Amino acid sequence: MVSKLIYLMLFGAVGGFIAWAVNEPFYDDTMRRSVDWGRLVLFGAVSGGFIGAMIGLASGLSLGTGKHVARGALLGAVVGIVGGWLGVVIGQVIFGVLTTRLPIVGLIIGRILGWAVFGAAIGLAEGVVARSPKRMRNGMLGGAIGGGLGGALFDFLGLVVASGFAFVPGAAEDAGAPSRAVGLTLIGAGVGLFIGLLELLTRTAWVRVIYGRNEGKDYPIDRDGAYIGRDELADVPLRGDPQVAPRHAEIRTQGGGYLLVPLAPLLVNGRPATAPVELHDGDMLQIGSFQMQFQLREGQAQRMPRDVVRAPYTPMPAPPGVCPYCGQPQDPMTGACACTPTTALTPTPPPTRPPVPATGGVVVVAQATSLVGLDGALAGQRFSVPASGLTVGREADNTLIVPDLSVSRHHARIAQENGVLVVYDLGSTNGTYVNEVRVTRQTLKPGDIVRFGGVRFRVE
Repeated sequence: MVSKLIYLMLFGAVGGFIAWAVNEPFYDDTMRRSVDWGRLVLFGAVSGGFIGAMIGLASGLSLGTGKHVARGALLGAVVGIVGGWLGVVIGQVIFGVLTTRLPIVGLIIGRILGWAVFGAAIGLAEGVVARSPKRMRNGMLGGAIGGGLGGALFDFLGLVVASGFAFVPGAAEDAGAPSRAVGLTLIGAGVGLFIGLLELLTRTAWVRVIYGRNEGKDYPIDRDGAYIGRDELADVPLRGDPQVAPRHAEIRTQGGGYLLVPLAPLLVNGRPATAPVELHDGDMLQIGSFQMQFQLREGQAQRMPRDVVRAPYTPMPAPPGVCPYCGQPQDPMTGACACTPTTALTPTPPPTRPPVPATGGVVVVAQATSLVGLDGALAGQRFSVPASGLTVGREADNTLIVPDLSVSRHHARIAQENGVLVVYDLGSTNGTYVNEVRVTRQTLKPGDIVRFGGVRFRVE
């Protein structure tokens, strides 16, 4: 999502600069001294068209298919033309009303409101491309903020640029051109930035590709009926695998939750799904060769009752000769793969505890010293936590290697502090959970269930 935000800002800036380059040859001082509606409307439509097309192009690129790119650029251009036209008209009307009484304030307010309308229209196009009413609203708000701020700074930047040119002999009369270039570029960047920022801050659910093409990419689920499949216009496009149907599954919103409706064979947490399944934060999906994880923003997940046991995570099936946990080729003789624990932390037998002597009524609290695997390749194995602590992850340089694609390369660390275990998340992709609550730092006690991605351990 952060990469999309950067795309939107940069492409918006490029669109603003192109708009200036196209408009500038036809610009002269008569447009400022008198109201030439034809030329003003053309200026707004051209500016809106180029900025809208570039922002729509960036939105399409973030989804990664040619049809999304083409549709984004086309819709962005069309809505941008209308938005630019409306923005110029509104701005000029307000300017005309206020300029006689408040010349400076009228100019500034007119420009702010005009470019805010312009930005809102382009933000609307971003939501139209995604067919999401929520993204339409957020896009309009973000675009209005970005356009308004760009309009507010337009005159200030023009003054700064003009002041700089004043020191160049013979260039003072040409300072208007670079001022307009900087102003339009800023407006394009501001509209793109705030459209992306509002989308990032308000998203509540998304699907992340864990394994397969576009690994690591997030696809927001912000409309009812979002579908996953090979279709280029899918909300979650899975390209390059003939096992994936054009419309393989659909995600619907229901009662504040999310429901996965299978339209073709797929797995949820390693088990076949033949009927609609309620999705929870961290659920693993497999469609063809793609492995994905459904994620919810913290605070959006519907907590399951304490007496309900969540279905265990089981490894996804893999082709012969491939490790089902890390996806690496297995040794044909030993069956080992690159993630097989060798010199790292080895399982330890359950410790024998000496009898606790009587303490005159003082209760002795047992301290946690080990982890017991509950899922995947490490199920049933016990790992003692040394005094120096341990690191958890998929890479071979970790103390506790967890060979599972839902686990990050360097996922978490566990330290002994004042006689107790403390787990720290290391910025993992799929999160660290203690008793199904996502944490960044948490003290552990015996009986706690710690989940790294989709793999659980019991603290003992």
